[in-house]
Order: sequence, then C-alpha cells, then structure tokens
Amino acid sequence: MLSLKFRILYLSMSVCAGMLLSCGDHSGHADKECMVRNQQLDSLVQSRLNVSPAVALASIDSLDSIGQMPPSLVCYYRGNVYNHMEQRATAELYFKKALEGDALQKESMLLFYKASDYLSSILANRGDHAEALNVATRCYEISRQDITSEGQRWTAVILHAMGYFQTQLGMNEEAEKNFSMAYIALSQMVAADSCYDNLLTYARVSYNILDAYTTTSQYGKALEWVPSAEKAVERLVKNPQCSEQNKVMYLGGVAIHKALVMLKQGADSSAEECYRKARDLGHFNNAYGIMDQSYFLRQAGRWDELADLMPKVDSLAKVWNVPLCLLYVREYMVPQFNAYMKSGRKEQAQEVAERMAASIDSVMSYEVNQKMKEIAVITERKDANLALVKQELMETYRWVKILGIMLSLLILAILAYSVYCFVQKKKEKSNTI
Repeated sequence: MLSLKFRILYLSMSVCAGMLLSCGDHSGHADKECMVRNQQLDSLVQSRLNVSPAVALASIDSLDSIGQMPPSLVCYYRGNVYNHMEQRATAELYFKKALEGDALQKESMLLFYKASDYLSSILANRGDHAEALNVATRCYEISRQDITSEGQRWTAVILHAMGYFQTQLGMNEEAEKNFSMAYIALSQMVAADSCYDNLLTYARVSYNILDAYTTTSQYGKALEWVPSAEKAVERLVKNPQCSEQNKVMYLGGVAIHKALVMLKQGADSSAEECYRKARDLGHFNNAYGIMDQSYFLRQAGRWDELADLMPKVDSLAKVWNVPLCLLYVREYMVPQFNAYMKSGRKEQAQEVAERMAASIDSVMSYEVNQKMKEIAVITERKDANLALVKQELMETYRWVKILGIMLSLLILAILAYSVYCFVQKKKEKSNTI
C-alpha cells in the first residue's frame, strides 16, 4: 500500500522501537561491565542525536579517537546516525563494516540484530531484495541459537522480514513457511507473556504479513491472513498501554488492507464498508494513511477522488524531505499525472508533465551525486583498496547509463503527451470554427 521505501523503513523502525537496549542479559557474550558501558554509550549517542546529527557524529569521533568506543560500535552508531539523516548509501557502508566478523555480536547481540535489520531494510529500499535476504538469513542463523526471550522475539521478527523479502523475489513457498513460523512463535510468546512489547511485535508482524501479500498482488493469500492480522491488532488495542495513535494506525491499517482485498475479490460493498471504517477511525488523517487511501482509490479507479487527494500526497514528499530523485518521480509525480489524466483534468496533468520534464537534470544530478558520495566513503576507509574503488566506479558508470535510458523514456512519454494535447487543442479549435 505504501511505497516500498516507507513500508520497509516503517516496519524496521516500529519493531526496533519496542526493544530496549541491553547487553549481557540478552547475549551471553558480554559481561556486566560491557552491558553497563554499552548502555552508557547508547544513552550518550542518542542524547547527542536529539541535539543534531552533527553533534552525535562529533561525539562518536571523539570517543573513537581516545579508544573509548570499540570499532564495531563506532561503525554501528555512525550507520545509525547516517540512517537517521536518510543518507542511506553511507549508512549501508557503516552497517556492513559493523557486521564484518563477529565483533558486534560479542559487544551486543541486540545491536547485531538492529544492524542486520537496518541493513536489510536499506538494501530492500533500493530494490536489492536478494542481498537483503542474505543479510536477514545470516542474522537468523545466529538468532535461532539465542534462547533468551528477546532472542526468540528477534528470531520471529527476522523470519517475517525474510518472508517479506521472499515475496518480493517470488519465493512464495519459502515466504509462507517463514511467515507461519514467525506468527506461530509470536502467538505462543503472547500466550505465555502478554506484555505490551510482545503484543506490539505480534501486531506489527501480522500486519506486515498481510501487507506483503497485498503489495505483491497475492490477494488470495492476503485474504487468508486478514483474520490473523485482525486478531493480533484487537489484542494490541485492548492493552492499556496502547496509545490512541497506535490504535488508529493498526485498526485503520488493517481495515484499508482488508478493503483492498475485498475489492479484488469483487465484494464491492464489503470493500466500501472497510474503506469507511478506516476513514471514520481517522486513519486517513495521518501521512501513512493518506498513502494507503491513494493506493486504494487508484486500484478502485476512483479517479476524481484520487485527483482531489493528490495535493495532500504531493505535500507528503515535502514533509518527509524526499529529494528530487527517481523515487519522487516514480512515487509522487507519475501517480499524480495519471490521476489528473484519468479524471479529465488535462491542464493539471500537463503541468505535472512539464514539472517532470523540467526536473530531469536535477534528478540525474542527484542520483549521480549519491553514487559518488558512496564511492568517496569507500575511498576514505583505511582498508579501502583500488580494486574495490574501480569496481564501484564501473558499477556507477553502468548505473548512470541505465538511469539515462530511463529518463530518456520518460522524456519520450512526456513529449508524446504534449503532442497529444497539441492535436486535441487543434481539433477543438477546428470544431468551433
């Protein structure tokens, strides 16, 4: 329902938010002194990050220079800060460095889980689901040996993430197996201990399984998972600790997903009932709900309503600070263009087309600069080697060529539309004579 970028980032951040930082009690690899030190380091970095990312990075660099922060933690926290700044390429490199060997595991199993989760999410965001699955699989091989309650919870989270990536790769049998294992494990965990953190993870994972099937158009499978998602969310919202915001998000999110499933099953009246439920709950009053609403309207072919909603959708890009990049063109400008065209608002459609044409140079420049920044980070690393840099440069060259082809096709589409508008105007003029 959401764009893949926001779905997976939201998935990762929501699950991580419910887990408290610790060391020795969860890992078995670090002693009490390590646990206390890591808690202090985490508290320090987070407090500095609340001031600004620059302050946080300065603190990390200072601790690194005097040897007060282990290298694996330095890389993890740098990755965390850059991820917070939405500089994904740089964050990816630091998370990869943090996960090299087993140093991070020895420092903190929880940070190892988080680094793996963040890295796999970043990889999936850029479309590399195969590598995201590799990262998650490696994490699972380690987490399943962690017999602590936190380790078991993370194992379920990782299993469902693996399933999510597998649905994107068409590995549907494997995905279904991992989804089922994750759901059963969390159901048993909630039955044994219905604390809020367990319920939150249970609801989030169940919701994401439903989302995985709707976003890959497997509506039959999605229909099978609707009752499980509803059950998990109902348990969550009954907990006194569940905030009103979470109630709206989860109840509304499941309702709009169910609306889409009903729509695809041809049950239009049930789809409309679920759509209204999501609306009446206030789900469409938040950013993610607006994206859900726009996707449903598009699938339902309700173009006038979608066109009316488009200014709100476009404003989300500004709220989320989405740069003028391919993602912005694909997820915001193209749907806006289609909504205006199919609702008969051709002047507005032409305005969007002209904006797309005018943005091509900026998009190209942004995407190339992002790749060059990534290469710059590699070359600055002490262990960088010439062969790796050359390989990255060659990949960037190939990537730029592909980008150029994509943008050229976009230009052709815009030109074709412009010609169409010109011909239509001439016909209208000739008919009035």
